[in-house]
Amino acid sequence: MAKYMVFYNTTAAMREQMAQIPPEQAGAGMQEWTTWGQRVGGHLVDMGSPLENTGSEDTQVSGYSVIDAESPEQLEQLLDGHPHTKAGGTISTQKFLEIPGM
Repeated sequence: MAKYMVFYNTTAAMREQMAQIPPEQAGAGMQEWTTWGQRVGGHLVDMGSPLENTGSEDTQVSGYSVIDAESPEQLEQLLDGHPHTKAGGTISTQKFLEIPGM
């Protein structure tokens, strides 16, 4: 099984919009993430965390997760219907590589 870093990307406009969401609505959005995490089950190594954006680029990584998957195709299936993409964000992934000599 391979381990993948999943990056949640947002634009400045999306981050600004998310900052305006009332707490009760934000809580409902987090429930969607919890439901997704339950669906992914044991493949979800680390739910991750939101990240503070400090640069000036329009599109930035705003959070991450770590997922175990048998293949890129399985990873794609696990990410299908993810709440981040439903909210208008994009997802990019990178496969962890073995460290030589370790």
